[in-house]
Amino acid sequence: MGKTLIIAEKPSQAREYAAALGVRGKRDGYLENEQYVITWCYGHLLELERPEAYMDIERVGKRWGLKRLPVLPSLKEFRRVVKPGADKQYQVIQSWLKSSDIEEIICGTDADREGQLLFQEVWDASECRKPLSRLWISSLTSAAIREGLKSLRSAESVAGLAAAGNGRAFADWDFGMNLTEGFTALFGSFDSVRKKPNVISIGRVQTPTLALIVEREWEIERFVAQPFYEVKAEFVAAQGEYPGKWFDPAEDSKRITDPQEAEAIVTRTRGKLGSIGELEQKEILEPAPLLFDLTSLTIAGSKKYGYSAERVLQLAQSLYEKKSITYPRTDCAYLSEDILPKLPAHLNAVSQEPYKDLAEQARGFGIPKGKRVINKITAHHAIIPTTEKVIMGRLNRDEQHLYDLIVRRFLAVWFPPARYHQTDVVTLVGAEHFRTRGKTLLSPGWKEVYEFDEGKEDQPETSRGRKKRGPSGDNEEASLPPLTMGEAVQIKQVFWEEKSTKPPKPYTQGDLLKAMEGAGKQIDDEILRQQMKGKGLGTVATRPAIIESLIDRGYIFQKQKSLRPSAKGVELIRLIKEKLPEAQLLISAEMTGQMEYNLAKVEKGELSIEGYMSEVEAAVKRIVAELRSFEQSHGKLPLAYSSASEVTKNSKKKEEGVKAVRRKENNSNSTDQSLGYCPKCGAEVIEGKKGFGCSNWRSGCRFVLWKTPICGKTLTLNQVRRLLKTGKTPLIKGFKSKAGQSFAAYLIWEDAAEAKLAFKFKSS
Repeated sequence: MGKTLIIAEKPSQAREYAAALGVRGKRDGYLENEQYVITWCYGHLLELERPEAYMDIERVGKRWGLKRLPVLPSLKEFRRVVKPGADKQYQVIQSWLKSSDIEEIICGTDADREGQLLFQEVWDASECRKPLSRLWISSLTSAAIREGLKSLRSAESVAGLAAAGNGRAFADWDFGMNLTEGFTALFGSFDSVRKKPNVISIGRVQTPTLALIVEREWEIERFVAQPFYEVKAEFVAAQGEYPGKWFDPAEDSKRITDPQEAEAIVTRTRGKLGSIGELEQKEILEPAPLLFDLTSLTIAGSKKYGYSAERVLQLAQSLYEKKSITYPRTDCAYLSEDILPKLPAHLNAVSQEPYKDLAEQARGFGIPKGKRVINKITAHHAIIPTTEKVIMGRLNRDEQHLYDLIVRRFLAVWFPPARYHQTDVVTLVGAEHFRTRGKTLLSPGWKEVYEFDEGKEDQPETSRGRKKRGPSGDNEEASLPPLTMGEAVQIKQVFWEEKSTKPPKPYTQGDLLKAMEGAGKQIDDEILRQQMKGKGLGTVATRPAIIESLIDRGYIFQKQKSLRPSAKGVELIRLIKEKLPEAQLLISAEMTGQMEYNLAKVEKGELSIEGYMSEVEAAVKRIVAELRSFEQSHGKLPLAYSSASEVTKNSKKKEEGVKAVRRKENNSNSTDQSLGYCPKCGAEVIEGKKGFGCSNWRSGCRFVLWKTPICGKTLTLNQVRRLLKTGKTPLIKGFKSKAGQSFAAYLIWEDAAEAKLAFKFKSS
């Protein structure tokens, strides 16, 4: 009987499969026993060829220009090549796919569109015809792996997912390759700050996201503050005092815009007696917030700890690979009904300090079953702790922070709603009306999970639980004495205050993620947000990288927590809005959201990939034709490039989360700088005496990049930083071959998790 080949997404995932199946035979690029062979990719091993591969270079030339465009390979013409440094592992996979020892294959990459695509690339290249199944799991615990292997999905069931993955890749290639070359040929120049060409990068998701940030900046610039006036009073009742704020009962939201009107109300009411005209008392329930999807987790991590979207995703992936949480790249905040019997096991796993008492209380409330918890799910359910106990000491500090957020959100849904007693009062003084709202906590319910204190402001918001605010943003809730309907009250004082309208706030990363998810509409209501899935910019897994790429490409920079556009970013969006009507497709969040929705239809088999790509190709052709017409009419028009200050802000932003590191970098004796994130576990990489190693080494991570000279060259701090960030060093000159010849090359990862390097030459 032949063996079963399992192909994982990365080595760490393969190791978990091996542990669950008892596969202990470690080989070069795979693990093996008498029943299984387990091998892995390193993410995408293949990449789409560059446009030049489809061109007649002798005819069109090597220089970027519109005469070379558009380049639109058909679906069958698209070709992939092995990525630099990936050939060795690619050949390991191909040899096993073709081996006579293998009887069947299981795709075990991450259970999402991108995971399916990176497997599909190597599978299609092999032209293998052996039986193929799909492992679809939401956690890497041994129990989940073994259970998943008992209920494998057929290859046919994920054919739509594979098609959507190719549709995403081909569409991004068509837009990115054609329009980046076209825009750069017309509007690019040489960036004297960065000492390289000022490439005008265009992307299917990147460009409309940039437009959101630029449009917000314009709203702020155009904003003119408008003064308004609020009349406030303090009343004395039989059993105490309370405040009130004037309102117009005919138009509740009316603002007073004339100070004389405000003064007139004060004059009419000063020193007068009033009475309680309306008194409504009711009990209100505030339910626990929904479980986390990746977007809401990112927003929570950003708000509480200042993490970037990219960092949250990195930490969540690391927690997933450590079997601490379920699959993180999910856009769903619900659980499916079939997980109900397993929830006690998940609760047992967190029944340890500091959550032990809370878990015991949660168990007493019974399994949560409401529609806010159990509901229709997408490909993956909400992010929750797994059924395995986590040794907190094996998590680094940032992982502990994120894990704490997830555990407490999971515990909260077991608890009952928070109960409040709310009193709404309208006080009449002649013909004038004053409103007061009071709210008293009766039972904290789920808020106990967050060590609830009425004075704290760090409680999670829910769609029903936000505090009511007036036009000025002031909190209208007050502490009220006992009152009775019709009771006479005395005005102690009455006065008016001048306020002014506030401009829109710049996007934070969390705000931008909401706007991207809502295709330009920032949806705060958590229930509505779940109902609007599928038409956003990008996916939960790709949005953090889009924000980072906008920063890296000089289109935006981070100022404290705010994202602001650079001159280059502003000029690009203005150019498109004012002079390129066909290209306005590129800045339409709704249109790009519709393309994402169409990809979901491809996944479901409701739209063919041919139909999807025909729309993409038509759009690219129209925009290239428009660029050609613009060139004939206006010639070339170089755009701005990021200023030196913006470049500095961008580079500082890349050190997010390590403010203390900058202080250490000013000390030449410091050897504890953060150089980036460990490819193996996601913790920070720091410099040691003999190498650059993972700061999580005490917990077992053995990643280290030794300082041993490579062909006569020792890696510098900046080279290591670039390698950890992009997977490739800058071009390094002065290597010496065995024959004594000097050469220049990049260093890239051959195996990032094991810190193995390979050369990549400039011409390759």
